[in-house]
Amino acid sequence: MTSLDGKVFSWICLLFLILEITHTEDDKCMHSDSCERCLSTHLECAWCTGKEYTVGYRCLSRSQLLANNCTETDIYENQPVLDVLQDKPLKDYETTDQAIQVRPQRAYLKLVKGNTQRIKLSYRTASNNPLDLYVLMDLTWTMRDDKDTLEELGAQLSQTLKNLTGNYRLGFGSFADKPTFPMILPQYKENPCAAERAQCEPTYGFRHQLSLTDNIPAFTGAVANSKITGNLDNLEGGLDALMQVIVCTKEIGWKEQARKVVILVTDGFMHLAGDGLLAGIIERNDKQCHLNEAGEYTGSLDYDYPSLEEIYRELLRRKINVIFAVTQNVVSSYRELSALMKEISYVDILSADSSNILELIKKSYESLIKRTQFADNSPDYIDMVYYTDCGGQFPTLQKRNYCNNVNLGKEIDFYVDVTLKKYPEDKVYTHKIRVEETSLSEYMDLDVELQRPCPCQETPEPENEFGRFQCQDQGYMYCGMCICDSGWTGTFCTCPIDSTNVTSNEALLQKCRQPLADRTTSELVCSNHGDCDCGSCQCDIGYTGPYCECRECLDCDEKLADCFCGQCVCKYGWSENGCNCDVDTDACVGPTGEICSKRGTCECEECQCEEPYLGKFCEIDPEKDNKLCLFYEPCVTCLIEQKQGMGACENLTQICSSLDRQETYSYSFVHELDPEQDQCLVRMVNKHGMQCDSFFVYKVVDHSNFLTIQAVDCEPVDYVALVGYISAFTLLIGLLIIFLILWCIRAKDAREYAKFDEEQRNNVRQENPLYRDPVGRYVVPKALSVKYDENPFAS
Repeated sequence: MTSLDGKVFSWICLLFLILEITHTEDDKCMHSDSCERCLSTHLECAWCTGKEYTVGYRCLSRSQLLANNCTETDIYENQPVLDVLQDKPLKDYETTDQAIQVRPQRAYLKLVKGNTQRIKLSYRTASNNPLDLYVLMDLTWTMRDDKDTLEELGAQLSQTLKNLTGNYRLGFGSFADKPTFPMILPQYKENPCAAERAQCEPTYGFRHQLSLTDNIPAFTGAVANSKITGNLDNLEGGLDALMQVIVCTKEIGWKEQARKVVILVTDGFMHLAGDGLLAGIIERNDKQCHLNEAGEYTGSLDYDYPSLEEIYRELLRRKINVIFAVTQNVVSSYRELSALMKEISYVDILSADSSNILELIKKSYESLIKRTQFADNSPDYIDMVYYTDCGGQFPTLQKRNYCNNVNLGKEIDFYVDVTLKKYPEDKVYTHKIRVEETSLSEYMDLDVELQRPCPCQETPEPENEFGRFQCQDQGYMYCGMCICDSGWTGTFCTCPIDSTNVTSNEALLQKCRQPLADRTTSELVCSNHGDCDCGSCQCDIGYTGPYCECRECLDCDEKLADCFCGQCVCKYGWSENGCNCDVDTDACVGPTGEICSKRGTCECEECQCEEPYLGKFCEIDPEKDNKLCLFYEPCVTCLIEQKQGMGACENLTQICSSLDRQETYSYSFVHELDPEQDQCLVRMVNKHGMQCDSFFVYKVVDHSNFLTIQAVDCEPVDYVALVGYISAFTLLIGLLIIFLILWCIRAKDAREYAKFDEEQRNNVRQENPLYRDPVGRYVVPKALSVKYDENPFAS
């Protein structure tokens, strides 16, 4: 393309851009030929029903209809409304008032067909929220030591719950199984523990022993007074008992505003719906309460076990969470069960004697309150889609109605898009929709009104001259639409029925609607880019095709693409809108050999990742795994083992090479890794038998793999050296202390002596003036003077 051609092309693009900008909503509206189609074309479209309106296009924007002298009373338009009716601020639980964890609490929506209204919903877990915890315990023979442990831990359980919330209540119940063959042996009916040469309680289905209370001694006493029983198989009637705990609201004492939790403690599997047939029990579980005054389940021999689906629906409906505290041998089965109702259940491993039950309650409760999920009861013709970033966990809004690992006290915003897809067949235009948190009695009520289809209250006037004139005197005007005489059809009754072989205006317009792949036709007449003239589309400037469905191509490079129905169809080897991208995906193939880790598409030699995946090859899942960490892990493990003298891996070259086995990974060991880089964890057992965690980072440049490894040497404690070091250190400290003491003593003595010496020098002798020394002292002069007056012996 020459420079001049490029300038011409740029001017053409600019011209079409200006035309596109000036292509207002009025232009989109004007091709609609009926009120209902007009309003569904665009939110800004309005329909004029006035008889005196003379402009050809009745579907325009409100402002243009008024400018064309359509009176306001004759204009019917879309009127979406969003009004928040109740929006109390979020607050924590107080003894005098309930917590508020969802806002707003109520809103009014007026929905227009095809238009989406977005409402913001905020959620925050309230601190000190009431907790109702019901302990449902398997008291068959194998759980006898667990009962004793729970009884001993009663006081500690109180402290554990106080650390979670200061407002809690406890309840207790126990279960075994249906007291009939083949769940028990008839000869052991009165003493099912006879086979163990012990005495125990006759088998019962479920026994409610203590309603929810804040009296901890009462809970401990209820556990102590409960009796061990037994059954024949390793399948228990836990679902029977759980259903009664759920539905017996009054007997259990569930509080509406509390977070309701059942912890089911067992070491066995559960009977499911249909197992009652083995005992001749064919009546389906009726999901009703059957507890007598003593708390005994009276329907154990009358009703079959409930199904998981029935349990799940009742848990959801009554906002009750369930924690399965089960032993290691059955935990996998309960995790599969919990996966079917993951938003309201949790599974953890119970130790053999239940000694970790307090830790388990704390862990599971914190897991439950760190998860939030919302659901609604909207009808199928109203679509509700949720978006959230989970309080900053994601860089952008994600299409999801739940969040995990929510920090306590963190406010989470959900954006709910509400769309009316179609009008209800029952013509009911007011609805109440509740958006509620799945595990709490917290919700937002939406009062929804659907905008009705175009009403028409005019009286038909088939002989009105002006109305017939507007319909070419081959019909009459009614509510802004032509009602054609026999033999004529079309928007303005200009099409004779004989030539078009159709009998109605709707059938004529159907010929101007584009057929779709699913054997239906588009709702748009001439794709909204032209007028339907007797079954044929007369397209607007810039559009072409039998249904005006194609735009003229403006930016197709003839060397790289062909124009087909307004689209640049790239020639072999090129892609993207401008066909300027090489289709080669080699740059998107990661070390695993997958294109974008099968989590995205390769566009212009770069991976465009699906939500929520990240990374150069879409290898990072923010919530789960990193595919490249898992891919490099065997290689890094071998390199660390080799470095630490654990022996060389036999297949090191194989597992540390690229897929084509032509290049070995480059690697280096460092003391510290860059904290800003995404680090991968390698957990291994070293030569000392210790579990040791090391970290590494990877980099892929032109299919070359670079590994930077921070190998941690987890050495066992050398007690001999440790004792030696401590002894030497102690001796050194002792010598240092002795030296300091001696130095202090010498320094003190030196100061005292200097003080004494100074006093001696400054001492002045005091003598008595009357005292005369009796000792005479003479000094022989060194030289005799010759002077007489000085020397009497001088000559």
